[in-house]
Amino acid sequence: MTKSRFFCSASAVAATLALGWAAEAAAQQASAAPTNEVTEVVVTGSFIRGTPEDAALPVDVLGAEELEKQGSPSTVELMKALPASNGVIGDTNQFDARAQGAEGAATVNLRGLGAARTLVLFNGRRMVTAPIGQGAPDINLLPSAAIGRIEVLKEGAAATYGSDAIGGVVNFITRKNFDGLEVGGSYRFIDGSDGDWNAQALWGKDFGSFNILLSAGYQHRSELSILERDFTQVPYFTSPESGWSTGNAVSTFLPLAPTATGGFTPAAGLQRDVGCAPLGGVPTFSGTTPACAWNYTPYDNLVEREDRFQLYGELNWDIADNHRFHLEGLYSETDTPEWATSPSYLALQAPTATTSPAVASGLAAGYFVPATNPGFVLYRQQNPTQLPAFATGAYFPGVLYRPLSFSGNPLFGDGSSRGTRKFKAWRLSGGFNGEFDNGIGYDVAATYMTDNLVRVGYDTVVSRFQLALRGLGGPNCTGTTPGANGCMWFNPFSNAIQTNYITGQTNPNFNASVANSPELIRWFFQPTGTDLTSTIFVADAVLNGELGFELGGGAIGWAAGMQYRKEWYEAEYDLLTDLNRTPCIDTPVNGSTTCTVRNGPFMFLGGGTPADLSGDVWAAFGEVSLPFSDAIQAQLAARYEDYGGAVGSTFNPKLSVRWQLTDMFALRGTVSTTFRAPPLTSLDPGQVTSLQFLGGAFRAVDISGNPDLEPETADTYSIGFLAKTGGFQAAIDFWNFDFANPLVTEPVGGMFATLFPTGAGTGNCGNAAFAGLQSRFVFGTGLACNVANLSRIRTFVVNGPAVQTNGVDILVNYDVDDIWGGRAAVGATVTYTNKYSVAATTVEGVVVSPAFEGVNKLNYQTQIVPVPNWKAQAFAEYSTGPHNIRLTLNHIDSYVDQRTSPYLPNVLQDATGAPVPKSNKGQKIDAFTTLDATYRFQAPWDTTIILDIDNLFDTDPPFARLDLGYDPFTANPLGRTIKLSATKRF
Repeated sequence: MTKSRFFCSASAVAATLALGWAAEAAAQQASAAPTNEVTEVVVTGSFIRGTPEDAALPVDVLGAEELEKQGSPSTVELMKALPASNGVIGDTNQFDARAQGAEGAATVNLRGLGAARTLVLFNGRRMVTAPIGQGAPDINLLPSAAIGRIEVLKEGAAATYGSDAIGGVVNFITRKNFDGLEVGGSYRFIDGSDGDWNAQALWGKDFGSFNILLSAGYQHRSELSILERDFTQVPYFTSPESGWSTGNAVSTFLPLAPTATGGFTPAAGLQRDVGCAPLGGVPTFSGTTPACAWNYTPYDNLVEREDRFQLYGELNWDIADNHRFHLEGLYSETDTPEWATSPSYLALQAPTATTSPAVASGLAAGYFVPATNPGFVLYRQQNPTQLPAFATGAYFPGVLYRPLSFSGNPLFGDGSSRGTRKFKAWRLSGGFNGEFDNGIGYDVAATYMTDNLVRVGYDTVVSRFQLALRGLGGPNCTGTTPGANGCMWFNPFSNAIQTNYITGQTNPNFNASVANSPELIRWFFQPTGTDLTSTIFVADAVLNGELGFELGGGAIGWAAGMQYRKEWYEAEYDLLTDLNRTPCIDTPVNGSTTCTVRNGPFMFLGGGTPADLSGDVWAAFGEVSLPFSDAIQAQLAARYEDYGGAVGSTFNPKLSVRWQLTDMFALRGTVSTTFRAPPLTSLDPGQVTSLQFLGGAFRAVDISGNPDLEPETADTYSIGFLAKTGGFQAAIDFWNFDFANPLVTEPVGGMFATLFPTGAGTGNCGNAAFAGLQSRFVFGTGLACNVANLSRIRTFVVNGPAVQTNGVDILVNYDVDDIWGGRAAVGATVTYTNKYSVAATTVEGVVVSPAFEGVNKLNYQTQIVPVPNWKAQAFAEYSTGPHNIRLTLNHIDSYVDQRTSPYLPNVLQDATGAPVPKSNKGQKIDAFTTLDATYRFQAPWDTTIILDIDNLFDTDPPFARLDLGYDPFTANPLGRTIKLSATKRF
């Protein structure tokens, strides 16, 4: 294929200074192994035919050779390490609303603008967005065995590709003209787990007029428990935010006395269960309330077991001179057979009067235990001062209780509650491209892709659990006599717990006669299942060529085309999770579907409303290349997209210019408008539920879509300086993004802090100016607005406040071809983020988040991810004969936890209520610097062996006051890993 015949509607990523490096690397690999690998990397910045030198856009090009030298990292590892990328998810589990239940999927997040603002392409065509999470494609679905190079455009490209290319484009491109068979595999040692491994095979054949490429890949990740990393286990009085909860099964309760009218009234003050300290809890106070702190993270994993599998095939057929047919197909799945979580979730929904007789007495935010409960009877004998003889029951406040904690969950064999999730995706894309006799090129194609997620978790059914506390629980319960006719009791006191499942600490007050039955637990601890599917269909038609006249630098090139896209989103739920079928707390016990609050029947997890959404887009676009002279070239592009309905239409132009000042120096620049339309999942009024630490306890936060969303828009520009001479090349680019109406989730931290400025008490409850904001907070049935009664907060996806971010990218490479009989190279890629300003955020007419600067901040519970000032990667490499060794230094600058409440003095209390000075540890999150070493040996018999050691000095991630004791958006918790890979070519 010659440059004059190459044209790219499959790739809209521009060439940069790194192009020469990638081309040379690919050529070296081809000469080392006679497999017809790519010997020429041709990258264009548009749909116009042209040479790489015409490009004016900032892009990184990573060829197969470069990826090998880095130890063949996974796609998510590669994307997370990019200096231009922040806030990447997918490598480990994360307790954060910004991940929105997307564990198992992986995304790209250029500039930290949000994964949905980076357009991900596969062979230049769109991928479907994952059905859950941030509205971005899942790069774990890609066939890594077939990937030949990756192109990363680090600026907006809506004028070329339309919606979602607001922050940049990442294009994964398969290997071309491969002839032969290649098989390979690797094993990665990770301390504390069984390690990760993969196997892959690639076969290609050139039959003259057509060629075929087939690949299969399998990747396995082993489970890595949180307990395998000491830095995750932070003492309560150092950081209560690091996995500690005062809501657990060894809880605080209120003794109840009878009233003259047959109701209940408090018989004494709140009592802390005496089993707290013996079972390993931390006796403390929450305000004036005695409490027991328990660490839930030991029941979770840093990494879940995952099995991934991909099958990929493509056919390229020269059907006639200058006319080619291309067809490709992909099947991919990611299976997590078990994911671990807390033994049970916090009781943020409480029973109604249907099952709890205490509700009529105003005790509506917790659970009622009658004095006839066997656990109550025994606990009173053991602790008569806490439960006096006249007490006729006990009341457990919901926000301080969960059914299972210290003892673990007996249903799954290892203490944790366990769920399953499985992603399945398939993709088919085909089309014709070539050139007519008049010199006009064409490309027509159609792509169809679908991604399905089936996810199952577990939670406690409120009404069933309350019945069990009254002795009316169990699958075989008949009649109304507690503890008889198959009816069973659940004991909520610590005397039902023998040991701490994690630490082995024993409870001296345990009595087997009042222990809880696994059969009863299975009856009220029920699955909650979702089945979500995203689908996309895209049809493209592009023409390009040259006009009949020239400018000083050559012919004027042009391209024009149209695109049609249709997207579908479907959401289905099982019986107990479907809010159409089970909307109420009492639906499982009385069948009623009439209730004021429709959160479903579970203690913590909200239900979902089935959805069947679709939308389509028509687009027209055009480009023109203007070579004013050999030194000055410009390119104009524009795109019009029509979404119809409330979303409407948008028009976005772009201008790119390159000026070659001398043989050594050049300038480049771009200016454009860009946009992102609301994804279907954000338009869906359904909800997902996250867990957020607010007011000293974890609260449910419901995030709902919004059918009234408008597209977000941005004005972007960049200015770059390029230098190249001999083996030296450098680039410095200043970039700027100005957003209007960005699509964001309302900041729950700001909402809470505005209604409750001190983090406790009644705050601004009842203040008319805050009435709208207060309506977003859900308190226990019949209970007043107070932090102590708060169960959940409702948030929405909205068009948020204006955002501006800018910074500088720096790229430096120096190559020496002949040194000590070999070749040496050094280089560095650096991103400095200078500004990330977010305007004030208003919710229900109230400013809940004043304007703030997000650079150098953790940005927890805000709309944005952590944004360190500096992120850099530098390397030194030496090659001689078949040997190549490379050292890579990765650096992430320190940044600051912007929150104030975790660092207020004397807010913690010990078992006696005495204040404990709070540590300021974690207020500054230290820099994270690691060194990687990779050795590649191109052995005889077309065999390549790679030894890769990441984090050579086994550096722990810096401490952060978060659930896992570090920031998973930024750092890596795996420590030193050792990976051995082998590839054999036939």
